[in-house]
Amino acid sequence: MTSTNIPVQRTAADKSQIRKIIASSLVGTVLEYYEFFVYGTVAALVLGGLFFPGEDPLVGTLAAFATFAVGFVARPFGSVLFGHFGDKLGRKATLVTSLLLMGGSTVAIGLLPTYEAIGVAAPILLVTMRLIQGLALGGEWGGAALMLVENAKPGKRGLMGSIVMIGVPGGLVLASLVTSLAIWVSGDQFAVWGWRLPFLVSALLLAVALFIRLSVSETPEFLEAKAKQDAAPKAPVGLVVRHHWKDLFLAFGVAAPGNAIFFIIATFTVNYATAGLGLDKGAVLIVQGIAGLIYCGTIPLVGLLADRIGLWQTELIGAICAGVFIPLYFLMINTKSLGLMLVAMTLGMAGVHALLQAPQAALFSSRFPVPVRYTGIAMSQALPTTVVGGTVALVATWFVSLTGDASLIIYYVIGLSVLAAACALGFARRANTEPSA
Repeated sequence: MTSTNIPVQRTAADKSQIRKIIASSLVGTVLEYYEFFVYGTVAALVLGGLFFPGEDPLVGTLAAFATFAVGFVARPFGSVLFGHFGDKLGRKATLVTSLLLMGGSTVAIGLLPTYEAIGVAAPILLVTMRLIQGLALGGEWGGAALMLVENAKPGKRGLMGSIVMIGVPGGLVLASLVTSLAIWVSGDQFAVWGWRLPFLVSALLLAVALFIRLSVSETPEFLEAKAKQDAAPKAPVGLVVRHHWKDLFLAFGVAAPGNAIFFIIATFTVNYATAGLGLDKGAVLIVQGIAGLIYCGTIPLVGLLADRIGLWQTELIGAICAGVFIPLYFLMINTKSLGLMLVAMTLGMAGVHALLQAPQAALFSSRFPVPVRYTGIAMSQALPTTVVGGTVALVATWFVSLTGDASLIIYYVIGLSVLAAACALGFARRANTEPSA
């Protein structure tokens, strides 16, 4: 009788721990992306004039978006730094550290004096906080993804890994709603003090996320690998670059169009629709938030699809859809109809971006052995996010200034979609090869 009870108790404990892991990865990632997107949203609205004043508002907006890109530049360095400690010390401790850095730097931005108060020191401090944000986020996604994938049952890695991607639209929704609330509360004082509220709110969110994250255990795959090793790799990044450069390149390719589409919707469109098309700021943010909320529901559905039809197959479908979608997106946005804008943003995030992003945690982690997996998966996600996602708002704004329309942006995304399709087929060719240690 006693022996029959042991498996039942272990199963219950496993289920309880899985729920904690899901909550930890989800809440932590939502918070980290909220903090990142709050900057992008506020930058599109007021930060240019507050930290980069000048006669031409376009120059200030470009400077604010350039500072947004600075956070992305730091992400590959964060992926190497946190990947190093994640592979040596474990996933949990590394994730707690990234959470604290992200939360602290975001609250600090909300407390910064503007250019009018302290001159050139203001943009310098802003850039410094963005660098810290970027470092922290460079280590967040990979660790949160591994906490899910390395605890998943066989055949469920696509679904479990997709959960980490809910943090992206979840963070965007939260950023849009909190910023909209700040605009409503502060009214015409938003550019004076109301812009600080979304950054300061993250202090409360940090406390909740930290409490949940401290309650989870280390992943069994990491503990098993650590027990078998004589010593952890001295330089995981060196092993990843030497043995897995092809996987890094393929990961860059499949992730590129998704990054472009998502950040066009999440950051560039706010400025494009308000400053360029004359739409109401609050209305655009609400539409964006609704689309992101719908996206949260489609991510696990795409994860299930990836488990059923295959990871690279899902990426290939997403790449094809991305190339077809981007001309339609700007066609609908340019109508100035909030209803069509909602359709466009929903199709872009809940459809195309979900197809490209949901399978990535499971696909990328399958290409790296456990001792260097944190570094490998973090770099796989950080590099395309930096090169494409971090620059697309700046590039798109520049393209529009050159041509007066979105034609160059459309060609750019179509080119990335072709690359993604080729790289998805590249993963298909490598699917039957074992990742080298």
